[in-house]
Amino acid sequence: MSVVARIHRMQYRKLQTMAGGGRREDARLLAGKGNFVDDHTVGDSCFGVVVRSPYPHATIEQIDVSDATSMPGVHTVITAADLNREGIGGLPCVSSFANSDGSAIFKPFRPILATQTVRYVGEPVAFVVADTLAAAHDAAEIVMIDYAELPSTSNLHQSLQGTPEIWDECNNIAFDWSMGELEKFQSEASQAEHVVSIEIQHPRMAVAPLEPRSARGEYCPASQSYTLTAQTQGVHGVRKVIAENVLKIPLEQLRVVTPDVGGSFGTKIFTYPEYALVLIATRKIGKSVRWTATRTESFLSDTQSRARTDYATMALDPSGRIVALSMDIVADMGAYLSHVGPNSPSIYAATVIGHTYKIPVVCLRSRGIFTNAPPTDAFRGAGKPETICTVEQLLDKAAHQLGMDRIKLRQINLVQPEDLPYSMPNGQVIDSGNFNALLERALDLSAFQTYEQRKLKSRKSGKLCGLGVGMYMHSTSGSTAEVCEVRLLKNGSVRVLTGTQAAGQGHETALAHMVAQFLQIHPEKIEVRQGDTALLEVGGGTGGSSFSPIAGNAARRAVEQFLDHTKQMAGEILEASAHDIEYNQGKFSVAGTDVCITLQEIALRLDDQPLDSDGCVGRAGVDGVSTTHPCGAYVAEIECDPETGLLQLINLVGVDDLGTIVNSQLADGQLHGAWAQAIGTSIMESVVFDENHSGQPLNSTFMDYQLPRASDLPSFELEKCSTICQTNPLGVKGAGEVACLGAPGALLNALSDMLSDEEFVVVDPPASPHRMWHLINRNRKPEASLN
Repeated sequence: MSVVARIHRMQYRKLQTMAGGGRREDARLLAGKGNFVDDHTVGDSCFGVVVRSPYPHATIEQIDVSDATSMPGVHTVITAADLNREGIGGLPCVSSFANSDGSAIFKPFRPILATQTVRYVGEPVAFVVADTLAAAHDAAEIVMIDYAELPSTSNLHQSLQGTPEIWDECNNIAFDWSMGELEKFQSEASQAEHVVSIEIQHPRMAVAPLEPRSARGEYCPASQSYTLTAQTQGVHGVRKVIAENVLKIPLEQLRVVTPDVGGSFGTKIFTYPEYALVLIATRKIGKSVRWTATRTESFLSDTQSRARTDYATMALDPSGRIVALSMDIVADMGAYLSHVGPNSPSIYAATVIGHTYKIPVVCLRSRGIFTNAPPTDAFRGAGKPETICTVEQLLDKAAHQLGMDRIKLRQINLVQPEDLPYSMPNGQVIDSGNFNALLERALDLSAFQTYEQRKLKSRKSGKLCGLGVGMYMHSTSGSTAEVCEVRLLKNGSVRVLTGTQAAGQGHETALAHMVAQFLQIHPEKIEVRQGDTALLEVGGGTGGSSFSPIAGNAARRAVEQFLDHTKQMAGEILEASAHDIEYNQGKFSVAGTDVCITLQEIALRLDDQPLDSDGCVGRAGVDGVSTTHPCGAYVAEIECDPETGLLQLINLVGVDDLGTIVNSQLADGQLHGAWAQAIGTSIMESVVFDENHSGQPLNSTFMDYQLPRASDLPSFELEKCSTICQTNPLGVKGAGEVACLGAPGALLNALSDMLSDEEFVVVDPPASPHRMWHLINRNRKPEASLN
C-alpha cells in the first residue's frame, strides 16, 4: 500500500470518531423546507394527465381526441401518431449480454405512447395537457379509445407451473443466459453422497417510494433547448437516454435537474415515458408542463421487481462439504425489457450465488419471460437478495436432509480468513472478511444457546416459534463514470460537485464529512451540490451500494488534485516553489519556515483568477477497483399464532462487515431501512393480479398493498464487526442494500424451522397469515402436539 493510501486510511479512521453527528439535510427536511419536484412552480405552468390502458393486452382500433381537445382550457392531446410524425424514439434496454448460444437477447421496441397494441394495464396511450389539473383529468376521461382485447398472461406462475423444463416450451422468452459449466455440475452431482433441491417463488413487488414520480418540462425556443426537472438517481443517465434515444438531440440541448428525492430504491434510476412527454408537450404549447403521478399510477407505471422462481440444487460430500451448486432462474420481465432489467436475474444474481461459502463448482441459468405486467428492473439489491435467500434456504434444507446441525454445516463451508483473497467460481474475488466471526457474534447476540427453552415456552403458551440464520455477501456495483469536483469559493468555503444523487440516504452529510477530513477543515466549510447537468457534465449516479466506494474515492482524488493546484497558487503568493509548499489543517506554508497563507486568505484573491481557471479546483473520476464485498450474519426469531397464522417478530439480529464506517448514524439508517424492506419482501408484499387471468392488478393502493409499518417492526440488534476493504484507499464497503440481502434468508429460515419436523417445509414469500395458516394446518400435527 502506498504512503498516500496509508495516510488516507489513518485520516478515515479519525473520521469515524467525529462523524456520529446528525444529518445536515435534516434541518430543512424535517422543518418542511425540502425542495421536491412538485414544489417547483412556473407562473403559467400547465398540467399533464396520462391516459392509460385499462387492458393488459389489446389492439388499439381507434383513438378519437376531438372532444377532449375542444374542452375549455385544454392545450393539446398527444398520441403515438403525433410522436411518430416527429420521429420520437422509444425507451432503450441497455443490457448488453448475449444469450448462452451467442445470439442477441430480444429487445422489443418500447414506445413512449402505445402505438397499435397495449401490453399491460397502465401503459400510456395518450397525454392530455390543460391549464388546470382538473381540466386535464376531465379531458382525459373523454379521450375515446376503441380496444380489441387479446389473451394475456400477467402472472407468470399462474400460467405455467412445474419443473424448470416446462419453461423450455415457452414462446415468449426474452433471454436465456448462463454462467459456469453445467456438465461439470452434473458430473459432481452424480457422484455426490447427498443431493438437495429446492424450488422457491419470489413474488413480484412494487417499490413504492414515499414520493411518487413527477416531472416538469420547459423549453427555450431561442436556444432550442429543454430543461427537465424530475426525480432521478443520476441526472446524466436520464439526460443521455432522452436526448439520444427519445428526442434525438445533442446532449447540450437538454438540461436535467433533480432536487430533493423522497425515496427511490432503484426505481427512479430509469427514464420513463412521462419525462419525455412533458418535454414534447412544453415545446408544442410554449408553456411549462408538469405531471405528478397519483399513488395508483405509481403502482401501475413504476418499474416493479423480484418476480422470479428459483430452482436450485446442491451436492454435498459425506462430511457435509458443498461440492457443487446449480441455480435455474425463471424471471418475469413484464411487457418490455426495462433499462437494465435483464441484468438483475442474470449477471447481478450470479455475482453472489456462492457468497460466503467455498463451493468449487457453481453454475447458473437465467431465463427472462415476457408477461402482460409492468416492466421489472433493479430494486434494492437487484437480483441478489433472491439469490442469497434461495441458497440460505437450500442450506437449511440440506442440514435437515443430512440430519446435520445447520450452524455446523455453514461453518465447515465458510471461506476462512486464511483463504483470502479468495477467487470464487463466478469470477468474484473476496478481498477481506471473517465470516465465521460474524456468524458466531450474531449467534451470541441472539442468545442462540437458549433458543430451545424459548421455543418450549412459546409452545406451552399455544404459539409456534422459529429461529432462522442467514449469511450474506454483497458484490456492490455502480457506474464508474462518476466525477467529483472540489472548488474553493470566494467566500472561503469549498464547493463539492458530485454526479451521484441522494434519495434520502444523507449523501450531503457523508460527502461533506469526507472532504472536510481530507482537507482537515470543519464540515461546515463544505458545500455539496448534486443533481444538475449544468453544473457537472459527467456523472455516474447512485446505485448498487456504490456511494462511498465510488463517490468517496472520486472525492479523495479530487481533493488531491485540488491541493496540488492550490499549492501552485500558494507558492506564487508566497514566492516559493510549489514543491516547497506544505499543507496542514487549512494552511499552506513554506517548508521549514513560518511563512504561510490560509485557504481563507487565498479565497480572497480569487477575483484575480479567470472564471475558468483550474487554480483552486480539483476534478477527478474513479480509479482502481470499485466493487466491494460487505458481508454479514443475520438471525431472526419469530412467533406465530397457529389459529390465525399471524406472525410476530421477536428478535432480529444483524452483524455486518461494512469496512471503514464513514458515518455510523447514516450506516444504521441504511440498515434499518433495508431491514424493513426485507421484512416486507419476506412476509408482507406481493403484487397480485386477479386469478381469472384478466390481468387486472388487485392491490394498487396502500389500502391493499401491505408495506411494513413501524408497529410491525421490533427493535433491531445491530453490530458492526468490520475488516478493512483492501481494494480502495478508504477501506470502505457499500452499506445501502446489505440487510435486503441478509435478512430474507434468516426470516424465511425461521419460518421453515417453525414448520419443519419430519419434512422440511419451504415457505414461499410473502409469508402472509393466510399462507402460514395453510402451511400449519397442512404440515402440523393435531392441536394437542403444541402442548
